[in-house]
Amino acid sequence: MNEEPHAHENLVAKAQRSGFADAEVASTGSEKNRSSGASAIVAGTEPPGNPQASRPQSLSIYLLEPFILILLFAYNFSSTVLKNEVIYQSCTAGFGYPDSVCQLLGTKNVTNETKRIEEQVQPYAAQVTLAMRLVECFIPAFCGLFAGSWADHYGRKPLLMCSFLGYGLQYLISAAIAYCAMHTQGLVSPWWYVLSIIPLSCLGSSVTYSVAAVCLIADVSDGRVRSYRMIAYELAIYVGLLLGSLGSGYAYEATDAYIVFSISAVCIFTAVFLMALLLPESLPARNRTLSTPSTGTGVIAMLKSLWSTYSKPREHQNRFMLTIIMVVLLLTAFVSDGSNSVFYKFMRIKFHWTVKQFTEYETVGILVPAVAGSGGVLFIWSLRKCTNSAILWLALVSLLSHCSSSLMKGFALESWQIYVAIGLGVFKSLVNPMCRTMITNLLPADERGKIFALLGVLQALSPLISSTLYVAIYTRTLNTEPGIFNVFSACLFGIGIILLGTVWHKKSRNLVYYEPVFK
Repeated sequence: MNEEPHAHENLVAKAQRSGFADAEVASTGSEKNRSSGASAIVAGTEPPGNPQASRPQSLSIYLLEPFILILLFAYNFSSTVLKNEVIYQSCTAGFGYPDSVCQLLGTKNVTNETKRIEEQVQPYAAQVTLAMRLVECFIPAFCGLFAGSWADHYGRKPLLMCSFLGYGLQYLISAAIAYCAMHTQGLVSPWWYVLSIIPLSCLGSSVTYSVAAVCLIADVSDGRVRSYRMIAYELAIYVGLLLGSLGSGYAYEATDAYIVFSISAVCIFTAVFLMALLLPESLPARNRTLSTPSTGTGVIAMLKSLWSTYSKPREHQNRFMLTIIMVVLLLTAFVSDGSNSVFYKFMRIKFHWTVKQFTEYETVGILVPAVAGSGGVLFIWSLRKCTNSAILWLALVSLLSHCSSSLMKGFALESWQIYVAIGLGVFKSLVNPMCRTMITNLLPADERGKIFALLGVLQALSPLISSTLYVAIYTRTLNTEPGIFNVFSACLFGIGIILLGTVWHKKSRNLVYYEPVFK
C-alpha cells in the first residue's frame, strides 16, 4: 500500500502538497478499518518539501465520494444475501436435501427438522465462507505492499478503477451462480462462490481502492480542506454501508439472490463507466515515478526495511509503547474479522433471524456507533480539560464498550438483547483512530508511513488466523452454546484493556514527555 525515487518512505504513495493534517475517523467493520488505515498511512507520510502551486480544479474531482458510496452500497447490499446463498446451496447441493426443505432455512417457519438440518449444514457452509475469506485476504495483503508505488507510477484513477472492476466481476459471477442455482433447484455447489472472489482478490480488493482514494484526496486538497475531504470520504463509507444494509433485506424478500447480486454488479459497473468519463486523474504524468516495484527481492527488501524501522532502539521506551498499541489494533482487527465470519450463522441458529431481520440489525449496528460515537467524542473529549490522557481514555472506553457488547451477545437469550449489545457498543468505533493517533504522536513524520504500512499488512493477514479460529470455535460449540465465540471476543478485548493499562503505567513514569502524546 516500494520505494519512491528521491524517497522518504517505502510502501506509501506520495502526497503532492505539504501540511497534511492527520484525519482519523472512527470505523466500523473490515471495509472501514482498511480505509481508515490507508488514511493514516497517507496522513503520516507526506515528506517536507516545496508545495506545488495551486492549479484550477474541476468540480468533477468531488465525484470521488459518491463513487465510494456506490461501491460500499453495492458491497453491503449483497453481503448478507451471499452468506445466505452459501447456506442454502450447502443444504441442496452439499447435503442433497430437497429445495422445498432448504428454502425454509433462515425463515420463521422453524420446525425440529429444519433446526436439525441447519445444525448439520452450517459447519459445511462455514468452511465455504472460510475459504472465500482466506482467498480474499491473502492476495490483497500481497498487493497492498505495492499499491502505493503503483499509484505513484500509473496514477490514482487506474488503481481505483481496477478495484471497482474487481468488485463488479465478483457480483457478476455471483449473480450467474445464483441464477443457475435457482433454475436447478439449488443443485449448484456453493464452492463456486470461491471462484467469484478470485478477480476481486487479484485486483486488490479494499486495499487498492482505499489507497487510491486517499492519495487522490491528498493530491487535490491541502490544509483544512483536506481534513474535510477525509471526513467526507469516511462519511461516504458509512452512508454506503447503511443504505446497502437497509435495502438488502427488502430487495431479497421481493426478488431473488441473483437479482440482488445483479443490482450490485450494475451499480459498480455504472460507477466504473462514469468514473472513466468524468473523474479526472489527480496525479499529472510529469509527477509519476519512472519505475514500478518488482516482486521477489523487492518484497524481501521492503519487509526488511519495515522491520528495521519498527525494531530500531527508541528513547523513553517508545518502541515498547509502539508495540503495545500496535498489538491492540491487531486484536481489534482480529476480533472483527473472526466474528464477522460466523456472526450471521450464529443469529440464524440462535434466534432464527431472516435476511431482512439481520440486515435491519446491521443498519442499526452501523448507524448507532457512527452517530452516537461521534457525539460521544465531543462529550468525552471534554476530559482534556481535566486530564492529560484524553486519547488514552477514549481508547480504554472504546475497548470497554467492545467488551461489554460482546458479552451481551454471548449471553443473549432474546433477540432484543442483541440490540442492547449495540447500545453497549456505542463507543466501539473509537479505538482504531485513537490508537492510530497515539502511534502518529510517538513517531517522527518520516517513519509513520513504514509503521502504518507494516500494521496494514499484518491486519490484512490476520483473517488467515482469526477466521479459521472463529470457524473452528463456532463449529465445535454449535450444538451446545453457539455464542461462545462472543465470550472469546470479550476476553481478547479484555487483554487489550490490560495492554493499554500497561501503556498508562509507563506513561505515568514520564509525564512530561508523554503528555503531548496522549493529550
